[in-house]
Parts: sequence; structure tokens; C-alpha cells
Amino acid sequence: MKVILNKNEIQIFRGATVSDLVLAYSERSHKMLKQGKLCVYDRFGNLTEPDGPVYDGQLFWLKRADSA
Repeated sequence: MKVILNKNEIQIFRGATVSDLVLAYSERSHKMLKQGKLCVYDRFGNLTEPDGPVYDGQLFWLKRADSA
């Protein structure tokens, strides 16, 4: 399935989590997410949990935790 993260289209497997999506996008960003330095927001500006589900066509944004 296709999901957008920071304007980049990512091909990800069905059943993936937000954390899986960030890992597919960037190992560095994934590490920062795990350390609490980055947060993931949906297209409505809602903070998402790393273990939350990802669905085809969704849009997410990564932001630094201190600027969120």
C-alpha cells in the first residue's frame, strides 16, 4: 500500500504500524522517534502513537518533539 510521509510516497506492507512507516522512510528518523525526539502527526494535526495502524492513502508528518 502507499502512504505519504513528509511529502514522500512510501510503499509499505499491509498491517504496518506508524513505527514501521518511519523505519521505511529513514533509519535515522526511526531512531529519533524511539528516543522521543520526533513525533508523527496525521493530516489533521493529531499526534499518532508509534504502534498505531497505517492504512492505504494516509498522510503523515514528522516533527521535532520540542517544536510540536
